[in-house]
Amino acid sequence: FLRDYEATNDVNMENVDKTLISSLIECLQLFRKVYLILSNSENYQKDVISNSEKMRINIKDEIIGLQKDLVLLDRLHSIHNTTNNYVKKLFEIIDFSGVLAPYHPTSSQVFFEEQAECVSFLKRFVDNSESNRKPIMITDWDGTMKDYCSQYVTNLQPIYSALSMAIFSNKCTRVTAVLTAGPLRGPGILDLTALPKDGPVVFGGSWGREWWLDGKRVVHEEGISDAGMDALERLSDEMSRLLQKQEYSHFGLIGSGVQRKVDRLTLGVQTVCKHVSPDLSMKYQEEVKERLHRVDPNEEILHFDPSTELEVEVVVHSDGIIWNKANGIDHLIQTISDTIEKDKVLICGDTHSDLPMVVHALEKNKKGAMFIFVTMKESLKEKVIEIVGDSNNCCFVSSPDVIHAAMMTLLTTT
Repeated sequence: FLRDYEATNDVNMENVDKTLISSLIECLQLFRKVYLILSNSENYQKDVISNSEKMRINIKDEIIGLQKDLVLLDRLHSIHNTTNNYVKKLFEIIDFSGVLAPYHPTSSQVFFEEQAECVSFLKRFVDNSESNRKPIMITDWDGTMKDYCSQYVTNLQPIYSALSMAIFSNKCTRVTAVLTAGPLRGPGILDLTALPKDGPVVFGGSWGREWWLDGKRVVHEEGISDAGMDALERLSDEMSRLLQKQEYSHFGLIGSGVQRKVDRLTLGVQTVCKHVSPDLSMKYQEEVKERLHRVDPNEEILHFDPSTELEVEVVVHSDGIIWNKANGIDHLIQTISDTIEKDKVLICGDTHSDLPMVVHALEKNKKGAMFIFVTMKESLKEKVIEIVGDSNNCCFVSSPDVIHAAMMTLLTTT
């Protein structure tokens, strides 16, 4: 859909309209079937079976994402017979704000208030009258460009999110980069996004240690020894074999699942709804430690970190390098031979882990750096403003949907 939309300047519009309508109808039929299956649940809880082992998961986030997409797709479908030059006009006709406002965590009124502020903020960002060059946008993913999800492996990006990001980045920026803590593959963001992986948005995983650029995975292994990379790979293989056992097979679905990042494995051990018995969770963690001992018996290379009650990490000991998203930005910009030291740069985030990006952008370009944070936490808002030093260069919204609606409003009114 997005590739066809972006090609409309170069091909016959009538043929493109037919292609998109065909894709739209097919997508609607599929989404309706999936929605019927998922909505047949009790309090958003659904039993799933993995290797004959039954477990219960929370699918509220998946259902709500489908609801939004179905409303949008139904509207797109309902107008196609009454609109000439459908592709070019569809985003002027479809009211993204009307679709998304009812899902705001506070109220529709607050949604529209935040949206108006965000539109004004984005207008300043895309104004290139001083430099005559499009700006750069670098954003976090979960919680910033899409809602959080209880299970990583079902954390698919909704269509409305992909549409607004693709068109905004293509029309308004010279580079838009997504920088997430999760991996690129296995599953990773490239498996879960609805955007074309070689489209207008660049994807980075493992806090920017790995990027997907020009159809290839570019990895930055600074501070990680060859022995560390080898040990992590062998442990990853051990985990694959462990998950084949019936008793532990569903841990691939629990929370973070099993994420193979550049310098660590992140393993889900509990769901947000506490579906896993504490005894089984501890037994699974002991199995992980036992396999860790097989790979690194003297504990010289890998470190077991029970980081939260929902997940644990096995991390490669580094050579004193503490990697964060600021390093990820720096490596991306160097790799693509660009700069954030001139023009404007927009940083988007939602947690304290995104603050290193804020600091980095200010160090490189205090005059042109702008920031959008998705948060309802006053403490985080205050911290961002404290670091930035100028609240006029900060915008705060309560939901990723506000950003998407603001992007589409800006595109259809300017």
